[in-house]
Amino acid sequence: MKRYTLLFILVVFFLSCKKNSQNYPKEISLLRNMEETVEVHIDLNKDCLPFDSLMNKVNYVKLETTGDNLIGEISQLLFVDDKIIVVDARQSKTITVYDEKGHYLYKIGVLGQGPMEYGALNHVAFTPEKEMLVITDLKGGRLKYYSIDGRYVKSVKLPYWFSRCEFITDNLIAGFWSGGTVIPGENKNYKPLLVVTDLLGNVSSSAFQSYYSKEYTTTVFDPIRKFADRVLYNNPNTDSIFLLTPNGIELAYHLNIEGAKPMILNEDVTDELLKEQRRNNPFFNGDFIELKDGAIFHIFESGFPAYRFGIYSKAKQRTFCCTGIRYSPFFCFFGAPKARYGDNTVVVDARSDIALAYKNELYKLGKREEIDEFYKDLTEDSNPVLFFYELKF
Repeated sequence: MKRYTLLFILVVFFLSCKKNSQNYPKEISLLRNMEETVEVHIDLNKDCLPFDSLMNKVNYVKLETTGDNLIGEISQLLFVDDKIIVVDARQSKTITVYDEKGHYLYKIGVLGQGPMEYGALNHVAFTPEKEMLVITDLKGGRLKYYSIDGRYVKSVKLPYWFSRCEFITDNLIAGFWSGGTVIPGENKNYKPLLVVTDLLGNVSSSAFQSYYSKEYTTTVFDPIRKFADRVLYNNPNTDSIFLLTPNGIELAYHLNIEGAKPMILNEDVTDELLKEQRRNNPFFNGDFIELKDGAIFHIFESGFPAYRFGIYSKAKQRTFCCTGIRYSPFFCFFGAPKARYGDNTVVVDARSDIALAYKNELYKLGKREEIDEFYKDLTEDSNPVLFFYELKF
């Protein structure tokens, strides 16, 4: 029954889009492979367990702090071989590389206006084989390519005005812009949030009309994400996640959150309406990580003091939620994951001042020796700490 309900919702969505466009040939691909869609049923009052029982173990890496590698805020984490790549797009505006133990190695690129520099760090992605790192530089209107060891390789013109790009193939990218993209040859009122295009601007798929306006500006920081070889897209402020392929756009996950009313996105939506709905409903905020054996989804519940999430298990074909209770010290830092590491491990970062604020709480839960070791040489001016949580499935 819920399969037909989802199909009805999608059909209504596409019909509502047609009010603003007379040409939507690519949208039909969203209805393909419905039988492969994962229905994630999340009940925050059932199947809820303490943090510790949903995870096998936790390890941490303290990122080395030197005078020339200060990190203000981590916006992205990427992993290749035995290297940790840290992107700080907001404060230091740097890409810093560490070894797997947190020792500082080098930086990739530098902020500037030169041909081998980037004007903005809007987003960072790997090419499909992780041979190069590519910066979406919206200010310069370019994709800047660097080798993993930090050498500048080339610059390619952005085919459209994108703030986020992920590579599906070497020549095919998925791009996002909250204001929507005008595609040549399409109705000018059709401004899709998501465009799949080659580097010359030939569009293979597009979807999701933008309703961006003075009254509606709410979006998510990273709607396009790549895990292993799969590129996934969450349309902001919705409960659906799509798989992007060279052949089209397919519905991958649909979240059914018990007690939540889905937000209807159309030309009447406003930030105030969205805020009011979130005040009274649990909602998916767009943070998710796909893993080898399942996936984790961040669910926000107004008034609940702890971080809530649903963990979907492929093997069990069911979802487990957290109670917010933890019994081991380093689970205190678990929050919205920044990245996937390996098969079933998610990575969370914590600022050093936040870590220090939890000191007494950790002493209540853990052995003093291991807590002392963690806080050794950690100061408020230290770089962030990374926590690696291996999930159970």
